[in-house]
Amino acid sequence: MAKKGNRLREFEKNHRVLDISTAQAERQKKRVKTKEKKVQENNDGKKKIRISWVKITGLVICTVFIFVVGISVKNIYDLKGRQASLEEENHKLQQEKEELSMELENINSNEYIEEKARRELKLIKSNELVFYFPDHFHLETEKKNGEEQGSRDTKSDTDNTQDTAQNKTEEKESSN
Repeated sequence: MAKKGNRLREFEKNHRVLDISTAQAERQKKRVKTKEKKVQENNDGKKKIRISWVKITGLVICTVFIFVVGISVKNIYDLKGRQASLEEENHKLQQEKEELSMELENINSNEYIEEKARRELKLIKSNELVFYFPDHFHLETEKKNGEEQGSRDTKSDTDNTQDTAQNKTEEKESSN
């Protein structure tokens, strides 16, 4: 009898004439029931967890992107600084190269050879006398010269004009 009941229901289901509005209402009821079932199943918190995992994943991706961009910007600034220092070093080396090329041009001249012989080899000409002074002597004479120039610099403009006037009168008297 169970088979007959199933067949009968199936026959009625397939061969009945329905009104369109009633069919739409039945479908709407089915949709509402399935949504209610999903809401009841998801009330356990599964849907909220999914949303939070999506947010966390997006946040992690954004953080990694910002980190990578930050490192790239830092590397660019470091490389620009290094480029500037290398350009400065290059400029210094170019100047040194120019100086050495000028020295190379003068290396075969007699004056250059004579100057190098005097400075590095301490050679002198046959009619020359050489005087050697201790290092502390040079420092003392430089100090004395500096003090004399300092005292000369402190004179006022009127003293300077008086000195020049005296010098002119002395020159006139000596010439007579």
